[in-house]
Amino acid sequence: MDYLEIAKRTMNFINTRKRKGPEGIFWSLEDAAKGRPIYYDEICMYAGASGILCFLLGLYDVTKDSTYLDEAKEAGSYLKYRWENEPELRRNFSKYAFSSGWSGAGFALTRLYLVTGKKIYADTVASIISKMQEDARPGKNGKGYTWSTFPGIVGDGGTILFLIYAARVYKNPKWKEFALLAGENLLEQRREDKSGCWYPGVDPSYFGADDNYIDPNFPMGTAGIGFVLMKLYEAGNDSKYLEGNKGIAEFMDSVAVKKGNGKLLPHGLPDRKNLFYLGYCHGPAGTVRYYYKMYEATGDLKYKEKLESLVKGLEAVGAPRIRSEGYWNTYNLCCGTAGILNMYLGLWAAFGDEKYLKQAEKCGEELAEHGIFESVDGTDQVKWSFALDRIAPGKKSTPIGCFDGAAGIGLALLQLYQAEKGEFHVARFLDDPFPDKREEK
Repeated sequence: MDYLEIAKRTMNFINTRKRKGPEGIFWSLEDAAKGRPIYYDEICMYAGASGILCFLLGLYDVTKDSTYLDEAKEAGSYLKYRWENEPELRRNFSKYAFSSGWSGAGFALTRLYLVTGKKIYADTVASIISKMQEDARPGKNGKGYTWSTFPGIVGDGGTILFLIYAARVYKNPKWKEFALLAGENLLEQRREDKSGCWYPGVDPSYFGADDNYIDPNFPMGTAGIGFVLMKLYEAGNDSKYLEGNKGIAEFMDSVAVKKGNGKLLPHGLPDRKNLFYLGYCHGPAGTVRYYYKMYEATGDLKYKEKLESLVKGLEAVGAPRIRSEGYWNTYNLCCGTAGILNMYLGLWAAFGDEKYLKQAEKCGEELAEHGIFESVDGTDQVKWSFALDRIAPGKKSTPIGCFDGAAGIGLALLQLYQAEKGEFHVARFLDDPFPDKREEK
């Protein structure tokens, strides 16, 4: 299977949605919006230009075809224009979110800066962070800072991860200090439980839930905030962030449900305790990141065992081939097969076990089998049609973004191509702790 060719065809399809902006280029989200009444902004990492820019850089890295880099620069020009002229966004968890806001754009522009060395991208990132600091509000109980009603990685947590990342790349200790201070808001969210503790990562009204709603998973829930706390501890060596993690794993153990030889964590409590998502969002493909981060930081094998238990739980319900209520007809990085593929390659890179590569190859086959291959005006393309919302499985669209659609699928297949060629290296996202290259064992 030529996964590089599929990735190229994926970008060809994405470019059928390409539009010329006042400066640079962006991509229309009209078709993806058919799956939801209110959709994300064209700049965002989840669905729009920031994520597609990252896919273009991935293609450039593998092929050395300057056409991809030129398009990435054009997308960067659009992001810069929007920030300077139209910074307000459509649907988002926070104006400064990583997935749906300006932290994601800042990350994409930083990736572009690292490839080109152009100061214009660094200056735009600095402007975003300056305004981010200006707009920060005091957090819960007056501690730390907040920008939204979403403490988790989809909101404030993702903003903090971006600040830590930007501080390291641009060697700016003041940004790191601000991130460490902002993180105190997360500590104030802690809720004690008889088995440990949990953290609210989302505004429960987003799910139409009551204040007692608990999401144990990643990135919207407890595991996501635990991950951010560990990144804060890693950045500043402040023991309060390590202390903030105590009790999380115990709570997650207490709500895990046995599946075959493994376990899965429910989508949400108390009302969704029998619903098990399998992807990055609310599922093991994301939540293993928390356990891996804990294993990496502490060396304690219990976290590796917990990680493996989630993977066994995912396999016990038949993924990646067999569909289930929490793994419906979806193929993207967020909820579907591409996210599971990314997980397996991360585990393979970290631990060197070939069983993970074999499972990744099954994911690649699943994606290739369900791609819609066609030639339009002499250009070979591939797209994926699926439901963005679990509760509306018949409402299909062909999204193009990094987390919602084709760009993320293309990135995952690029990873698989590199793995099979013995040239595996990955530019990880902010909340992906796995090695950039395969660890030699």
